[in-house]
Parts: sequence; C-alpha cells; structure tokens
Amino acid sequence: MSAAQTQKALLLPARAAKFTVGEAPIPTPGPKDVLVKLVSAALNPIDWKIVDSELFSPIISSYPFICGTDGAGVVEDVGAEVTALAKGDRMYVRTPSCPSL
Repeated sequence: MSAAQTQKALLLPARAAKFTVGEAPIPTPGPKDVLVKLVSAALNPIDWKIVDSELFSPIISSYPFICGTDGAGVVEDVGAEVTALAKGDRMYVRTPSCPSL
C-alpha cells in the first residue's frame, strides 16, 4: 500500500467565503521541519478573523488558504537537521501564526 499523497484540511476557498473541508497535499518537511499527523486541532479567534479581514488580506498569498494554530498529534517525519524529535513522538503544536502564511 502506498503512502497517502493528500490529507483532509479546513480550507478558506476565497476571501469572505465559508470554510470548507477539502483535500490538500501532504507537505515534505525541510531540513529543520517536523511533519505532525494531527489527531486533534482547534480553531481560535485568529482563524475566523482572517475570513474577511483587511488586516490579513495582504499576507494571504493565495487561495485556498489553510489555517490553524493549535493541534496535537504524532510526529510522522523529521527533517535531516532535527535531533530533538523522532517519528512516533507525541506532541502539542502551537504556531505563532497561521502555518500557511
């Protein structure tokens, strides 16, 4: 069985649109990155504020936009320079801003 190439994601298809669930490619981690398979995710005020905010429109480079700042899951892959985490480690993820920005 081959590895999945896409994942479910909460997408903002366009400015001022409603969030939808769709497919997105699974990223490959860079040398200093960690790929986490989320088990749980949360939406926060920043996530719904970006839907139609003048403040965020200049920094969203394209749509559909994938947003999210909190989650918990299991390390799926690590970049070549990552030494503190390994595949299978459980972790909580808190990013300072939307990861797609």
